Amino acid sequence: MSPKNNIHSQHLLTLIGQQVIYHQQQCVIIEVLDDKELVLQALDQDQNIQANQYGEGHRNVPVIYTLPAFDAEGNLHAELIAAGLADLLSQQASDLD
Repeated sequence: MSPKNNIHSQHLLTLIGQQVIYHQQQCVIIEVLDDKELVLQALDQDQNIQANQYGEGHRNVPVIYTLPAFDAEGNLHAELIAAGLADLLSQQASDLD
């Protein structure tokens, strides 16, 4: 589905490295997935325990969130708007165009 706005993949890529507040945690955008999802890594000291192939937890890893960029109608997803990325994306889109 194509978005109903002027934000494209190249605009999303410019967000990599930007810091945002998501669920009251300071996060950094570390990746944009092919299906237009943003991957955020929490910068706080909170860690998850990563399980191995047998389900045993042995390794601490940073907390990661995956956010869809667009909803089913092609508009910016509410999670992105809540994280404060709508204004940043609009600014990036106008700078690139």
